[in-house]
Amino acid sequence: MERTLKDLSTQPCVLIAHNAKFELGWMRRHGIPLQNFLPFDTMLAEYVLAGNRPWPLDLDSIAQKYRLGSKGRLIDRLMKGGVCPSEMPEQLLAQRCESDVSLTTQLFYLQRELLEQAGLTRVVYTRCVTTPVLTIMESEGMLLDHAAVAAEYDSLIQRRAHLQTALTALAAGVNLRSGKQMGEFLYTTLGFREMKDRHGNPLRTATGRPRTDSLALSSLTATTDSQKHFLKLKQEHSKIDSALTKTLDFFYRVCEERGATFRAQFHQSRTRTHRLSSSGRRLGFSDGSERGVQFQNLPRAYKRLFVARNGNLIVEADGAQLEFRVGGSLAHDPQILRDVQEGADVHRFTASVLHRIPEDQVTKRQRDGAKADTFKPMYGGMSGTPRQKAYYEAFRQKYHSLHSTQQGWTMSVLRDGCLRTASGLTFYWPGTRMDQSGYVQNSSSIFNYPIQSLATAEIIPISLVYLFWLAAAETPSVRFVNTVHDSVVAEVPAKELDKYRALVVESFLNRTYEFMDKVYGIDLYVPLGVSIRAGTRWGEGEEVVTSDPYRGGSSEDAT
Repeated sequence: MERTLKDLSTQPCVLIAHNAKFELGWMRRHGIPLQNFLPFDTMLAEYVLAGNRPWPLDLDSIAQKYRLGSKGRLIDRLMKGGVCPSEMPEQLLAQRCESDVSLTTQLFYLQRELLEQAGLTRVVYTRCVTTPVLTIMESEGMLLDHAAVAAEYDSLIQRRAHLQTALTALAAGVNLRSGKQMGEFLYTTLGFREMKDRHGNPLRTATGRPRTDSLALSSLTATTDSQKHFLKLKQEHSKIDSALTKTLDFFYRVCEERGATFRAQFHQSRTRTHRLSSSGRRLGFSDGSERGVQFQNLPRAYKRLFVARNGNLIVEADGAQLEFRVGGSLAHDPQILRDVQEGADVHRFTASVLHRIPEDQVTKRQRDGAKADTFKPMYGGMSGTPRQKAYYEAFRQKYHSLHSTQQGWTMSVLRDGCLRTASGLTFYWPGTRMDQSGYVQNSSSIFNYPIQSLATAEIIPISLVYLFWLAAAETPSVRFVNTVHDSVVAEVPAKELDKYRALVVESFLNRTYEFMDKVYGIDLYVPLGVSIRAGTRWGEGEEVVTSDPYRGGSSEDAT
């Protein structure tokens, strides 16, 4: 088998598999190059056909759904029971393997027809050409700076202990781990008001005690000095404890016991919008515990704890304002086109509305503080303070073509229960209704999915694939180690930095434009952009943004 695959790897070959990344991983571990293999993944094909519907994706469930048969139950039970294949009945195991191959092959032919009928072949193609790249990236992992991790870990351990001592002293003998004692301390001793429901009744536990969980604590409003002091200590303690338990304790153990390197698993079939997600490969430690941390939602502050191997640089390429630009393209919004072509600072506009001052009077602090609100209305944000609501309305008026397009999507879902997007993917919201106030259920998802999906499930994977294989040919010492939503992270030798930057621009802009046009029939109205940051640590270095101001809608469109 291994020899056959090595022979096949010298020429273009289609690999039909269910969960192809598993098969490709085995091939890579056995030294079989992947560049000539194009997988057709029957699991991904079913995921694409499902859209955002939670269909089961295991081979047995899919095969039974299409009445193709089922897998051997006994082998399933043995595998789930932890029995090694070498200990299983050989004949039954061989039958199981033959059955898997037969079901996968039948499913391939069936799905191929269904995808073509639904106009989804191109979407599956994008998923499949991305799979070998993700397989290779998973094997690389990322390297932590042992000294930096240890320093951060020790600092937080000491700070947590100091805060715990201060909280214990403030509580004067109260056991803060006891829900009953904590409730008495919060609502009787300190005099906080309890959280209430819409009828004004206190929200309590099933046993009638005041709530002291994290949601209740986050809802507390401090009015006295003692309340303010307690909340300040408690909030900082919770923040530090969360950082230690969720991230830094794992980092520290990886550095101490695992050579400071850990790896992710990238998933192409878990999110409703079809963007990539990740989970950490679980590692065993000396205390008997097993843990993992995924790569894609690490705290921004801890990026600096990662370094490149062999003294190289960590380079992060990021789709600049990607979803804003994609939203502008889908809506043919002339104001978004104009803002992108002129390099307008959209966060400055946000701050000017929130603070009710001219844009030229906005400070850097006000601008940075406004970032969290800038794109909320693009995703259907409506609730907030009076000033936030005024900003949301100003956004909708400024980018009226985008808002009108999103309202059109909402009306389509209200009528049909589903929406076919520009890529061909269809998303489903059956039973969507409009309430008496005129609000349509699922509006935020309907506003979001067509934009986020095209941006991060189609455009970024294609940019990544082009960049990976161009770099393999022209800068082979580059190691690709991560992709986070709209970015790609690689370890790059300093001497190859300029060449790699040129490949990033070529991949994220020119090659992606060409692919979107030829494969999807989409001529992006608003030009794409890419930012590149290079430093000795992840997230460090000056950001350089490249965009093509002359590509996209005509100058007449933007006037």
